Amino acid sequence: MKNFSILILIFSILFTSCASVFNTRYQRIVIHADEGTEILIDGEEPEIKNGKYKIRRNYTPKQLTFRTEGYKDENIVLISYKRPWLYYMSWVPFGMFFLMPPAADKGPKAFNYDREIFQNKTASLPPKTPKEKDIRINKFSVNLKKENIKHRFFTSYKEYLRKNKKKEAISSEKEEDLKIENTIFSNVLNEILAEKGYIDTTSKVLTNSYINNLLINAAVQDYTVHYVNSHSQYSPGGMVYVDLSINWEVLDFYEKPIYEITTKTTSGQFAIIEYDERGDVLERALKDVMENGLIDFMGAEKVKELLNDKESLKAEEEAFTKITIPAEDTVVSNLPQAIKSSLTVKTKKGFGSGFVISSNGYFLTNFHVISDTTDLKVVLNDGSEHKVDVVRVSKVHDLALLKMNVGGLIPFALNPSKDIEVATEIYAVGTPTAEDLSQTISKGIISGIRKNADGSKLIQTDASINSGNSGGPMVTKDGKVYGIVSSKIKGFSVEGVAFGIPAYTIMDKLNIEFK
Repeated sequence: MKNFSILILIFSILFTSCASVFNTRYQRIVIHADEGTEILIDGEEPEIKNGKYKIRRNYTPKQLTFRTEGYKDENIVLISYKRPWLYYMSWVPFGMFFLMPPAADKGPKAFNYDREIFQNKTASLPPKTPKEKDIRINKFSVNLKKENIKHRFFTSYKEYLRKNKKKEAISSEKEEDLKIENTIFSNVLNEILAEKGYIDTTSKVLTNSYINNLLINAAVQDYTVHYVNSHSQYSPGGMVYVDLSINWEVLDFYEKPIYEITTKTTSGQFAIIEYDERGDVLERALKDVMENGLIDFMGAEKVKELLNDKESLKAEEEAFTKITIPAEDTVVSNLPQAIKSSLTVKTKKGFGSGFVISSNGYFLTNFHVISDTTDLKVVLNDGSEHKVDVVRVSKVHDLALLKMNVGGLIPFALNPSKDIEVATEIYAVGTPTAEDLSQTISKGIISGIRKNADGSKLIQTDASINSGNSGGPMVTKDGKVYGIVSSKIKGFSVEGVAFGIPAYTIMDKLNIEFK
């Protein structure tokens, strides 16, 4: 009897757990990849023998990464889920006994990985060419209703393979609306754009312009995260991947929308070893799917066309016929008059400054001040408000000529000379910071003459300039306009660096003649 029990035990071991007992600790698989592709398994170079890759059999998912020059990393998770042929030996009966069913064979060696794995390449974002514009993420937002947020759970990899084709899975019904405006997402995408040269990371400050720059607003419209357990809902490990729908909006330099497109992309697969790692692994999947969306967006034909459209300058200059403004006998000749002939430009979006150049109501400002013409009006020094008409604008040079139906004004005279001496004393007149500070005057000098990215020149000054000063005049003590305030360098510990567009450039680019 004792011998018979031992015999039964031996056969139970041999047949009930054939896979677990006799299967090897390692499996060799074939991985098909292009020549020159680096293959990593869990971040390390795997052992190769006779063209096959050695992988240890266990319950732990394996992270397979393909790295090919010119393509983004492809991530695939290997999960052991197939039964080897030894497993089916457990069904073999012995004499009058039927041995334990194969389901009992749960050892780590009782499962195989797929025998063959194939690489699927996704072209990476190509480097920026010299002819293309710079482009960066302006805003990335997540504003989702709960019906657009989905969590799909698969209790095992086999269930995932069976049900994923039909989009069947357990989904969470406890979602809430999600609204996020987070710089983390913007930073991730801007880092990719900077790496490829689409964002100027040099210390130059005069490269941004209408011709050279585009902006992107991106908004997530639909989000689905897929969680796949390796063998059962109770076993540790598995993988996660994400589907993401993003609406991309292209903006010009002045943040005006000019094109939009929606992308729908899927991330690579990322391995989860322990349950508490899910958050970190999900973050990797989100970064990956956002990069895929960015690649699809940047590859759209219209986006490529906009990146290569630098004909704006030529088209704008050809569009302007000469406009003649009568020369005045009486012009601003001192600073008190300069204050009275300056004005505040208001729109629904905000306010800026401007200055009169004719007695019958022509005045100048920056284009960015009136880029949104909703509720456009001006406030004169006496407090009166007036409606205005836009005569012509130069988006390329950030200039605008407007007219109000007001007479009897004392205009400024524009200095037509290109000879501007550094250290000349000047005054900036405008509405800095708040409307109740209208027609504030600040003193400074011309600190230098700088060349802009498009080749035009700018006046650099140390006069106190704030955002509301844009469009106001830069004048001498006797009231002659040397330029129009256009911008200020903003940043931590940056003061006393502002720029203006020379008066002769205003006359030339808007094709204005005083006669």
